[in-house]
Amino acid sequence: MAKERRKSVTMEDVAREAGVSVTTVSHVINQTANISVDTTERVQNAIQRLGYMPRVTAELNKGQRLIGVLVPEITNEFYARAIQSIIDEAWIHNYAVVVCSVQHKKQNETSYIRCLLQSGVKGLIFFGGATDDEQQIIDAAKRVPVVVGDRRLPNYPIDMVSIDNTDIMRRVIARLARAGYHRIGYISEDLIMSNATDRYRGYRMGMEECGLAIDEQWVFLRAELRLDKVSNTQQFLRSVFRKRSVQLPQILLCTSDLIAVGAMAALREAGYAIPKDVGIIGFDDIPLAACLEPPLTTISQDTRQLGRSCFQVLLNRLEHSERAYQEVVIRSDLIVRNSVRL
Repeated sequence: MAKERRKSVTMEDVAREAGVSVTTVSHVINQTANISVDTTERVQNAIQRLGYMPRVTAELNKGQRLIGVLVPEITNEFYARAIQSIIDEAWIHNYAVVVCSVQHKKQNETSYIRCLLQSGVKGLIFFGGATDDEQQIIDAAKRVPVVVGDRRLPNYPIDMVSIDNTDIMRRVIARLARAGYHRIGYISEDLIMSNATDRYRGYRMGMEECGLAIDEQWVFLRAELRLDKVSNTQQFLRSVFRKRSVQLPQILLCTSDLIAVGAMAALREAGYAIPKDVGIIGFDDIPLAACLEPPLTTISQDTRQLGRSCFQVLLNRLEHSERAYQEVVIRSDLIVRNSVRL
């Protein structure tokens, strides 16, 4: 005689066991209402006794409610805040998020993509990223829906959520020029990251549009500034100040607040006053920026909206696979504080 197949436990079974309504069970599982401690315990005990597995949990076990997020580095506060926003938004829609920090290494990204796809994730968000990893993203997009955040791949059928990196740099240069600044230096990680490339393009375009000469000896594009930005910037500028006795630029435009923090430390160490001797501008508006001395003038990005938009665009693609591909552009703004006289 064939063995009788065990009937799956339902939410109705849990409600009956706990002596509550199905709606109450749903609220306890999804934490969508304030349920008393006593009732919550009864429902949780009934779930445990019956071995009930909520639908979302079961789907997560099969990879059916998972999305993957790949970022260059999780310790960077900009990425951390955007990731938290993705996680918050995903939770509302009953998705879980697997975050992978690739540490600026293509081989790491390759391994993570393979593992995520094998795990059955429903979609991928590539946050930031190098200019040499486009083919990996394109190949992944043939398997699952993909969104790229804080970068652009305009020549491919992929959804994008980007910051107006080029335009904001042009606008900042224009404002500095109107305020009488004309010697504007630039310090960035190297241009392997697509957002770094866009910012550098905006810097050069802005200088040209305002008729300002670029002093190449104060334009720094350094690979070591990808990681440990504060200490590496400070160490690098120490070596610059030891070797040079030339005139400082009026402004050092930094492509990260953490780079700006390192630059401020190196300048003070060398005996320079900010903004009297040189002004400093950062990029990201991390909470620390307002607490520095002097408080840092910086370019503010709405990281919460950036992360939220990445998930929403991915969700739209999951639910409407035939719709046109889109690019969402998040506008940035200059936050003026005391590290520059404006």
